[in-house]
Amino acid sequence: MRFSAVPEQTAAIKALAEGAVTPFYRRATEEGIQLFVAGCVGLLQVTEEIQFIPYPALTAAGIGVLSPENLAFTRWLTQLQDGVLLDEKNSQVLHEIWLQSGIGGRRWETLSDSTRNEISRLYAYKCHDWCGIWDRKDVAVWWTQLCDNPLPARTNPFDLLLVLPSRLDVEINGFNGKLLDGIPSAYNWYLSQYGTKWPVGYELNICSQGSDFIVIDFDTPWSPVSEEVVAELSKRYGCEVEHWFVEQGCNYCGYARYVKGETEVYITDELEWGNADPDDEDSFQDITGPEWIINNVAHFGG
Repeated sequence: MRFSAVPEQTAAIKALAEGAVTPFYRRATEEGIQLFVAGCVGLLQVTEEIQFIPYPALTAAGIGVLSPENLAFTRWLTQLQDGVLLDEKNSQVLHEIWLQSGIGGRRWETLSDSTRNEISRLYAYKCHDWCGIWDRKDVAVWWTQLCDNPLPARTNPFDLLLVLPSRLDVEINGFNGKLLDGIPSAYNWYLSQYGTKWPVGYELNICSQGSDFIVIDFDTPWSPVSEEVVAELSKRYGCEVEHWFVEQGCNYCGYARYVKGETEVYITDELEWGNADPDDEDSFQDITGPEWIINNVAHFGG
C-alpha cells in the first residue's frame, strides 16, 4: 500500500502503521465491559424504567436510588442502546461517564461473596473474548485491572479500528458473540466493516518512505482490507493511496487507487502462472502476472 501525501500527513500515516497512536477505544471498551458486568450483578442500577432487550439481566436489578453513580450508569446504558461508535470523541465521553459511575473504586476485596460469584460466572462465560484466548487471568486480577484501567500508549500496527470505529455493543459482545441477542459478533462486524476478521496489519513492514510518501506491506487473514477502509484513509489524510493485494491460495489479486476519499480505480483478476519443470518433481509454478502485481507485493499470500 503506497500513500502519497504532504509531509505532516505522511508522518501521521507512519504513526498509524507502527501502532504509535493512543487507542482511546480500548479503554472505553474495557470500561464498558466493567459497567456491563456491574449492571448485571446489581452494583449499579438505572434511575428510570429502561429495559435492555439484547440482555435483560443488565437492568434486572430494577430502578435504583437517584445517585451520581446510578445516573452515570443510566447515561452509559443509553449510549450502549444507541450503538455508540468508539471514535476518539465518544471514547473520551464514555471514559468520563465511567469515572462518574465510581465503579473503578469497587475493588474486588470490597465486594460481597454473592457479587463475586456472579462476576465469576459471567467472566467464565466470556473470558476468551474479554481477555483473549491466550491471556486468561484469575477473575480477581481481571477485575482489579478493570478498576485501574490505564490508557494504553500504543496499539497494534495499522489498527483499523482507529480508521473506522467499532461499536460499543459489538465489542462487549466479543469476537465470538453469543452474549447480546440481536447484536453482531465482532467477527461478523469486522468482516463486514473491514473486510477481514482481524483488522490489524500483520507482519507489517515499511518498505520505503520519503517526506511525501510511504510504502507499507502487511498481511490480513483470508481477504484484503475493504474498499471502505482504504477510501477513509485517503479521505482522512487528504492523499492518494494505491493498494495492491493478492492471495495465491484463492488465485486472486487486485489493484485500487483512491484520491481524497474517492475510488478512482478498482480492478481484480486471477493470477497468471508459469509452467513447472516436468523433469523436477520438486519444482512448482511461478506467478508470472498480471504484470501490475509483480514487484508490488512482498509475497503472494498462502
